Amino acid sequence: MRRPFLALGSLIAVACSLFGFVVRDSDPTVTVSTFGKQPALAVDKANNIKVVFGQADEIFYTASTNGGKSFSTPASVGRQPQLALGMTRGPQIVTTEDYTVIAAAAHTGKIMAYRKGNEETKWSEPVNILHADTTAKEGFVAVASGKGNTVYAAWLDLRLNRKNNVFFASSRDGGKTWSENTLVYASPQGGVCPCCRPSITADRKGNVYIMFRNELKGARDMYVAHSKDGGKSFGPAQKLGTGTWVLEACPMDGGAISVDASGQAGSIWRRENTVYYAEPGSAERKIGEGRAPSLAKTTKGEYLVWQQNGEIMALTPNKLAIETIGAGTYPRLAALSDQGVISVWESDGRIMAKRLP
Repeated sequence: MRRPFLALGSLIAVACSLFGFVVRDSDPTVTVSTFGKQPALAVDKANNIKVVFGQADEIFYTASTNGGKSFSTPASVGRQPQLALGMTRGPQIVTTEDYTVIAAAAHTGKIMAYRKGNEETKWSEPVNILHADTTAKEGFVAVASGKGNTVYAAWLDLRLNRKNNVFFASSRDGGKTWSENTLVYASPQGGVCPCCRPSITADRKGNVYIMFRNELKGARDMYVAHSKDGGKSFGPAQKLGTGTWVLEACPMDGGAISVDASGQAGSIWRRENTVYYAEPGSAERKIGEGRAPSLAKTTKGEYLVWQQNGEIMALTPNKLAIETIGAGTYPRLAALSDQGVISVWESDGRIMAKRLP
């Protein structure tokens, strides 16, 4: 299947050589950490790459100041009893104008937020995002940043009849204090799919999108709720794609959502054994076979990654076909300021990274 593309790539390389262009070799895969689970990442305004991950009950942080060529020695951020790890659970990270913020959920039901200023070396004492204290026992949380030092968080919460529904909070001071928790979506059947992580994305114009897997009449389909006023209010949740997935179990696969500079959101998610890309209000597009996908929207187009049979697959605007970028599971993506994208994932107890041009 790939031979025509490889042949075409060789012809392009020869042509570039003849006309004086340089063909850049693929960026190498880098070991971020020799231990860890469930990495997440963010990129700050200075193009520094920030990675967070867990190991047992401890949260670790590392960073790269050279575009992902190397990373600092992982340092402990803090510990949480029953830290949620595995099946896309794990601490999440986001950057704002002046801060880096980590949100970590635990099966005790708390979601604790840590923050560190751009010029600081120590993390703050954590604060609980939840005003109901211990209602996030599934351990799923997602974070995104808006204008200035605004941070948004979405999670699955049990405070309505002990069923998981989608809740939201925001911080205007880089994670130091948080707004009242508000309900984004309550399933008419009591609760949403309880074991799929919600996703959140936002822009500087006040658009906030929260994606989650619903549970309606036996169907486990993806829905998105959109706020145009920085999370003050959300419109009715909208189903993504035209197909449906009837399943008497939880897929444990939440997908990802991303928004570009124009405010257009795109999503990637799994239905049965297939990964799809979809924008709100449009039909889904089949990407490939696999699970646990992630997405970054850039001015070049969509960067997509997912896992398939123990390998990390990628489809990028600069490639003509799907390629394998490494071995492992649970890949994540973040866009760099130079229009590149960085991916991190788990691999045999290590955390790996690779830049995608």
